[in-house]
Amino acid sequence: MSVSENPTDWKDGIAGLVGNFEPVLLDCVKQELSAISVGQGKKARLARLALQLAEGFSPAPCGGAKVDDELVSSALGCGAVVATADGALSATLRAAHVNVVGLSSGRVRMV
Repeated sequence: MSVSENPTDWKDGIAGLVGNFEPVLLDCVKQELSAISVGQGKKARLARLALQLAEGFSPAPCGGAKVDDELVSSALGCGAVVATADGALSATLRAAHVNVVGLSSGRVRMV
């Protein structure tokens, strides 16, 4: 959602950090964004934009755990880098030794 709020050339930024990559959207993340997008206000609008942005992403299944746990598990399982602006999720991912990409001053950076 943060890329929707602060437009940036995120694909090139991530590729510059990690090399070629395939964007993936976990089904449970998509469901969470869909639930947020139904509401009113800025957060709902950003969730709708994030869903539009992710239309070309490859889907990936979830196993039924909490969304953050699914992200950690999926990243560990395939050695993926996770892009997020969620500080608590970033800390959890780093504690699990998962590389995290985020936005800082409008630029894509490893966090």
